[in-house]
Amino acid sequence: RSRILLTADSFHCTDEKGEKGPLPPTKVSTLLTVALFVCVLIISEQINRYFITSYGTDLHAVLETERHRHIIARHVGVDGFACLIVAYIGFANKHLIAECMTLKRENSSTDEGSLRRIYTYQPRAHQVLLCFFAYQCKNMYDTIVWNDGAIFVAHHILAGLTAWLGMYPGVAGMYGLFFMGISEFSTLFLCLLANFDNDFGVVGLDEAFPTTRIILAVLFVVSFIAVRIFVWPVLTYHFLKDCYYVLKRNSERETTAVKTTLRVMMTSSVGLTLLQFIWLGEIFITAKEEISKML
Repeated sequence: RSRILLTADSFHCTDEKGEKGPLPPTKVSTLLTVALFVCVLIISEQINRYFITSYGTDLHAVLETERHRHIIARHVGVDGFACLIVAYIGFANKHLIAECMTLKRENSSTDEGSLRRIYTYQPRAHQVLLCFFAYQCKNMYDTIVWNDGAIFVAHHILAGLTAWLGMYPGVAGMYGLFFMGISEFSTLFLCLLANFDNDFGVVGLDEAFPTTRIILAVLFVVSFIAVRIFVWPVLTYHFLKDCYYVLKRNSERETTAVKTTLRVMMTSSVGLTLLQFIWLGEIFITAKEEISKML
């Protein structure tokens, strides 16, 4: 039965007799909920526009320009708000992937554990993936409207596709709690910090609110290192290990769709893990330049 998934329990579906479960919701239910979440993000953006226009124009002249207010509303009301939601859901359910947040693999290295993490449907993980997918849909529209560039379009397509594959055919969804949930905690601060970027933010905002910019930058660097440098590689290690085992099994359960999905996810995971360290290097270079300006 198709319906909008309004509560956490609504992601816990069963068969018609109510005997088998939990099962994933129908694709129609997921798409209806995606549409609702996109509407929520649009409303959040409009609310932020209203409050910035009503109460922010007196703070500084840079906020008197309508385009500037709309840029901030986008980064706060859409990007920041969406990242906060998926990060909160992921963090609230971190116990579901706690076994993979350490290199001590006594409880996570068994074959049964690999199969469970790859194939078992986890309602809260589906919720994270759904919200993340909806965010990428809204982000794609904004990227085109604001002319962010082709690289951002490609990112949203790949990120959205990965989230959808985690829901349907539905493999490795549990890992979505971290990679598309908890890890977005650092992205939250990056989105807020983007307001101060001269290319994708508001020109002059860094000079108008230098202290706010510094605070956000520090929060971003700390959260990035903690989540994406220390924890991310550990989760990637367990994810790749689980995928290798499942692909090596080559049973009837490993259909062509499952194999293709896992290989796409593995390739994406390795690439993104390498990018974390490349970005870390860029962060250190930027931080050095900023500190030099202050001295």
